[in-house]
Formats: sequence, C-alpha cells, structure tokens
Amino acid sequence: MRRQEIPFPRGKLDRRDFLKLGLSGAALACLNGGCETKSSPPSAYQSGEVYELTDGRTLYDDFDGNGNLQTYGNQNLAEPGRMSSLLWDSSEGAEVVSDLGATGLLTVVNEDGERVEYRRRQGESQETQFVFDSEGRLLRAVPHIPGRLYHSSERLVWVGARTGQFDSQKGTLSIRKGNIYGHAELQPSETRGWVLKLTSSLPHLMGSALAYPREIAFSDFRRLSADIMVPLTATARDFFGALDFHTTIPEQPPGKSWVSDIGLHKYSNGELYLFAQCWNVNAGNRSYFHLGKAKFNTWYNVRQDILTRREDPTLKDTELRIEYYVNGALKETEMPPDSEILLDPERTGWGPVRLLINYVVEAEGEGIVYFDNVMGVYRNRVK
Repeated sequence: MRRQEIPFPRGKLDRRDFLKLGLSGAALACLNGGCETKSSPPSAYQSGEVYELTDGRTLYDDFDGNGNLQTYGNQNLAEPGRMSSLLWDSSEGAEVVSDLGATGLLTVVNEDGERVEYRRRQGESQETQFVFDSEGRLLRAVPHIPGRLYHSSERLVWVGARTGQFDSQKGTLSIRKGNIYGHAELQPSETRGWVLKLTSSLPHLMGSALAYPREIAFSDFRRLSADIMVPLTATARDFFGALDFHTTIPEQPPGKSWVSDIGLHKYSNGELYLFAQCWNVNAGNRSYFHLGKAKFNTWYNVRQDILTRREDPTLKDTELRIEYYVNGALKETEMPPDSEILLDPERTGWGPVRLLINYVVEAEGEGIVYFDNVMGVYRNRVK
C-alpha cells in the first residue's frame, strides 16, 4: 500500500458548464463543478426527533428485493430486479437547475422514456408524482396515494435530449439527440441474483445516488459498503467505479467538491487496482491510496467508515477519521484537515450524498462496473 499525490483529471467543468449540460449534466460535473446550492432537507428529517444508529444488518438494497426493511409494516422497500425511485436517484445535482425540465443537452429517463420524481410541493404534506418526457416536458403531476408502490425502473438511461455542442476546458463534445451516453440496469447473475450494472461512454461522473434518505450529515454517516466488480469487457482506457461520499464547501473559493471514494480503478496501462481517495478540490489537497492490485471479473467488498468523537473518544469534537476496508480488512485511514468544516452542516453546500459512481477519465471505450449488496449504516432519526 502506498500513498501518492496524483493530478486532477483533465477537463474540469465549472458552474456555467453545469447549467449548459442540464439536468443530467449536473451529475456528470459535480465532482469538479461548483455545486454551491444547498438542497432542502428531506421531509422525514424534522427537528425535535432523536437519533439512533442503525444496526447495519438490514441492507440498503441487494437488488433482489431485500433492503430498507420498514419495521412498522415489516416490508422491504427494495424490489427484486428493479430500482425503486424512492431508493435511487440517478440525476443528483438537479436542485441547482431552476427548471427541472431538461433545457440542457442530457437527461435521464427510464425504460419507458420517462423521468419520474416524487416530492412535496410547497406547503403540502402529500407527495406528488411528477413525470417528464425525454426532452424534459412535464407529462403529468398527480398526488401519490399513501400505501401505493412507488414507480420503479428496470433501466435508467443517460440520453441526448437535443443535439448540440458542449464546450468545456477539455474541448468540444458533440451530443446527439437520442444517443445513449450511459445507463444503469439490473442484470441477473447465476450466483448472486440481480446486480446493478453502470455503463458509461461519456467522460466525467455518472452514477446512482442513495436517496432514502438522500442527504446524510457527516456526524450521522457511519458506514457505506458494497460488493464491486469490473469485468474484462470494460474497454475504457482509464475509469473507476467507487462508493462516493460527496459534498461541496462554498466557503472555500471556488466552492467546489469534497469527496471520499473507495473502489476499483482501471488505468490506461490496463492494470486494475483497488484504491481510495479523500480529496478537497478547492484546496487541491488529495490523498490517494493504492490498496492492492485487483483482478477483473472478481468481486470485492469495499467499505468506508466515518468516525467522530462519538465512536472514538480520542478524537476532538472538530475531528473525524475515515477508515477504508477491503473484504473486511482495514487498509488505510485518513483524517481530513477540513474536518471542522465538514462536521458543521451550515458550512457545507450540495449534499452530502452517497453515490455509486462510474467515472470515465478518458473519452475512449466503455467503462463498466457492477455493484451488489449495498449497505448504508447511519445515525437515523426516530420519534
């Protein structure tokens, strides 16, 4: 294992690029871009409630119908062979766009060519189901009936909403209406049941966010883990798949991302490595860890824990420690110099959110990564 400092990938996108790409472009650019806008906290999180740490024995989603067990009804919110829109959001960053219609070049749709969202309108207690077409036009908005299943998708597709040229610091990228630039879908595995496959041919970040709940404060975050695998069929020269914990720090100009990742990285020389990184893009501080050489077509369990003084009394109130694990073995630790900022939710911006990501560094070939048995342990609020 060794730590090294490596340069930022070429082609950083700023906030203007963000808005030009549109709804899904926010997801692609947020690793580099200035996502300063703070989204509204989920309605399930209200003051006056108390905390407990989830036991971690219930999966977030194994894609086989197990996950998010609701004890009051003894039912799993996860659905076999489908991605519940209540549990997964594949266009993170949409809150920075004033119009939820895809005025930019990209959008995210399901297998029916529709984007489905559930949210509460201002002053309303009941959720509304909003359905948009592939070009961002609102098709319908109807109240969601309590107790009725949420819409779920077999496949989510990043698709060109219109034809145009996108100019970034990396150069000009042509987007064609109707062309698919990435997708997430569930595939059956003989030994594992259903697994999540993320495929991307477009440089920069694509992925699916854990949306139940969507935002997790650093002081509430305890653990994120999943099984991960990169197949030999992945043709992208340089890409990585990872578990990503992501926010922005607006008070540090230019208010760009802070991120912690652990996963698999395929390099341009064809080698595959387990890696972890903790990165403040504002300050340029980046700790990058090689956690060992990996094999293609092989599953690894990767995990990152965040510990505060609550879990480790040797830490100060203003300190946190990140621990990175592979197959249950502790591989590396990091104490971010920005801990005091990260622990204060008033000082962070977009997020913090948890994502499964596929980040293509070079625009050549397809990056492919599989995920299974996602687990999210966090300090939950209960009445």
